[in-house]
Amino acid sequence: MIIPSEEVTASILNETLAREIKPWFITLHAGDTVQPHAKEEIERWLRSYSEYSAGYIMNPDSNIDQLSPSRNRYVSPLRIPRGPLLWRTKTVMTGQTPGFRTREQLPFQRYVLIDKQFELSTRYEWTEVDSDGFLYLQRQAPAWMKEAEEWQALFPLLEAGAQEQSQPPDIDCPPLVTIALCTYNDGAYLPWAVRSVLAQTLGAWELVILDDGSTDAETAHYLMRLPQDPRIKLIRQEENKGKSRALNKILKIAKAPWLLELDADDWLAPDALEILLREAGSQQDTAVVYANHTEWLERANKQLVYQGVKAAPSSLSPYVLLHEAPAVAPRMFNVPILKQVDGWDPHTLFEGRLYEDIGQLMKLSGTHKLCHVAEALYHRRLRMTSLTHRHPHHYLKWRNSMIDETETLKHGHPSERQNAHE
Repeated sequence: MIIPSEEVTASILNETLAREIKPWFITLHAGDTVQPHAKEEIERWLRSYSEYSAGYIMNPDSNIDQLSPSRNRYVSPLRIPRGPLLWRTKTVMTGQTPGFRTREQLPFQRYVLIDKQFELSTRYEWTEVDSDGFLYLQRQAPAWMKEAEEWQALFPLLEAGAQEQSQPPDIDCPPLVTIALCTYNDGAYLPWAVRSVLAQTLGAWELVILDDGSTDAETAHYLMRLPQDPRIKLIRQEENKGKSRALNKILKIAKAPWLLELDADDWLAPDALEILLREAGSQQDTAVVYANHTEWLERANKQLVYQGVKAAPSSLSPYVLLHEAPAVAPRMFNVPILKQVDGWDPHTLFEGRLYEDIGQLMKLSGTHKLCHVAEALYHRRLRMTSLTHRHPHHYLKWRNSMIDETETLKHGHPSERQNAHE
């Protein structure tokens, strides 16, 4: 079976395995070569497999097709795992998540084999073998991919996501963080965001998903099949009321002392909650704990391209927020303080649907302490189809309205100032 595009790897593998059930299968990459005596090697390996075996992985130092310099083929010194060579079909097609994760569940399909390898490692054993029957070709990734940085950013989540499936949820202690995820027609992105929550190293959380009047079938389909975890709660509202009102609704029912925003198309680093809470515990009367984030550019074909770590300002003030509009993510709020200031303001220009994040930080930074963590704990997806990117001119209007409102609060309405003068 030839897979023509990386983005459909999982779907084609799953279709093939469901249709042609053989006890074992092999996965190879374009450029790899199979020698005539490979069949003898496979037969030798299979004579010793056990019921606890998931399959066979090639020793990373075994028979890489280096080729000579005269062949003008580049060999990368970087060792990113390729995934297993020989798989036991039964182990792949059974369990909590049968088959390989499709693009909706794993937007980085180039790691689909590694993702399944990690998952199976929690229940089965892999046998590492040397081989001269299979020659792997190490290919050079395109320069724009930043392969090493991408792998370093994704490896922790892939590994933690596999471990999460083998551990029961921590439901004995009350939640320390309420994760607020508001969605509106974001069904294609939700599985990856939710997976990043399930993979957290700290289990004392609750995830409140608020469906803000979604109309697409994809979102409805996913929300009907949320992971079976008592820490996940779903709220539906028929009418789309915007981000600020949605967040306020979650704030009213939040059980934890801290609330963290997670956009439906973004995801968390596995240790995000643990590190943010540790910092919050070391600070007194902090209203917000925030950190740095990693940016990913979404191309027209939905492929994500690593853009690097973006550092948030080490200190925030209303002026910096209003005039520089930095992207601040993650943001974890002190719930009692949020309630004191009546949560998010839905009465600003655009009814709190745009720039509510900047508005809320402005409101708190003027009177409360905000604490910065100098680690990248959040992954932010840059989409050209997002509301903010579709209407870049809206920010200037919103900023001017906020400046006018601030001036009014300081000096009163222009007519009131005129009356006072008279």
